[in-house]
This record gives sequence, C-alpha cells and structure tokens, in this order.
Amino acid sequence: MIYILIGFTLSLSETRTWDSHSAYLMPKKRWEIGLFQPFRYALSDNIEYSIHPLWFSVIPNIAFKRAQHNVTGYKTAVRLKLFYPTPMLNILARRGIGGLIDPNITMPPMLGVSGTGIASRKIFGLSTTFNVGLDIGITAGKLDRRSSIDLPLVYHRLGVFYNGWGLHTGIDLQAKLTDKVKLHLDIDLRLLPGISKDHPQNFFTILSGENVLEHKLLLIWNSSQSFRVLTGYKLVTGQYPYGHDMRLLPYVPLLETWVPIVELQWAKK
Repeated sequence: MIYILIGFTLSLSETRTWDSHSAYLMPKKRWEIGLFQPFRYALSDNIEYSIHPLWFSVIPNIAFKRAQHNVTGYKTAVRLKLFYPTPMLNILARRGIGGLIDPNITMPPMLGVSGTGIASRKIFGLSTTFNVGLDIGITAGKLDRRSSIDLPLVYHRLGVFYNGWGLHTGIDLQAKLTDKVKLHLDIDLRLLPGISKDHPQNFFTILSGENVLEHKLLLIWNSSQSFRVLTGYKLVTGQYPYGHDMRLLPYVPLLETWVPIVELQWAKK
C-alpha cells in the first residue's frame, strides 16, 4: 500500500481507449460508461477517475488510476479505490423481498480501501495485463458476522470487513480477431487469508482462507471510438462459509438458467 501511494507521485503519459482493465489511461477529457460499468473520466493523460453512478447514492464509491514509468518494457499504473457500503447493507437488513440481512442487525460505518499495481504489454501477440493488490476493510464499531452475505461476487469483496484484509491478483488477455472484433479473457484470484486449519497454532498461510477464482470470457465488437457491444459469461468458483460452490453468471433464478452477459458501452471526448 505504501508503494502504491508513493507511486502516485510518478507519471508517464501514454493513452488508449476502452482499456479500463489495463495500465493504459484514456486521452484527456474522454469519458466512458456502460450499462453495468462505471463512469470513467480522464482528468489528464496521466490520471483518470471512475464512479458507479447507479450505485453511488447507496454505495458511495470512487477510484483513481494514475500512469507510472515503464518498467522492463511494461506500461505500469496504480489504482486506488474507496467505497462505503454501509447505506446499502442497512437497506438489505429487512424482512421480505430484498432482505438479505437480519433486520435486527445495524451495520456500522465501513470503509473499503483497495490499492492495485497494474502492468501491461504485448506478449506473443496478445495484449496482456497483470495486476496485484491489497484490500483493507475498516469498520468503526462492532460488525456482526451474521450479517455476511454469502453470494458470488459479494461475499469475497465484503469479506475484507470481517477478515480485516485481503489480497487480489489476476491476468487479462485480449486478442484482436478483426479490426473491430476482440476476444477478452481474464482470470482473477481473491484471497481472504486465514490460519491454517491443519496447524492453527503456529502455521500461517494465505491459501487457508475462504478464497475465490473468477474467470470471464467476452466477445467485443467495437463499432467506433464512441460505442461498443460485449457479450460472454463469468464463472465464479470458491470457498464460502457453507462450503465450496461454483456458479456460471449471469444466472436468472426465475428461469433457473444461465443467460449471456450483454453489455453496451458509450464514450466521447
């Protein structure tokens, strides 16, 4: 985390569009947004910020990404994210439809802080990005463990508030199929480190906690620099309080079936 914060003092300009996952930033004053993706805006060629406008009123959030110096042929950047989930969690503490938490539980103020180092370059013709980072969950008060939401994409992200900290790492690969069509694949690992069950007294390992592996495959059609369409799937497999589980997303409970991701994204400078 200290390295990431210090890294914000260094910068080197190099820009690209539609590459939010990578170390490349957008050109100055360009913005991008999607149906399910955050609003991103480039304050300069070296720094951009993003927020999820749809969720901001119930989960205040903001992220900053800043370009760094090239390292051994890799374009690098750092990202700092902050989010405050307490309002949304208190809304979910209810009975009936939409209730996911015991209504007798009041969630304390909680702040999530995530720092990530990102490195990108072309390897064997593929646009390749590596990332690694630290997640910290800060709570101002007692957090009842019964309030945990044991759902894919939710449990391991909010788990840092119960565990205190977590780690994340991943790789993104992007192949150009035609001038307008790309294939995007990523694999991400989230770790909630814990004491090994085999040696609880004296053996610490980051792999003994409740961890999750997330994989996504997307087919992307770039209509222009201002509009694109994405479709694909997301696979989540990991350890939860009730045991191991695997889900193919998006999943529609009413239909009891998986449906493909359909995402539309717009941009303008």
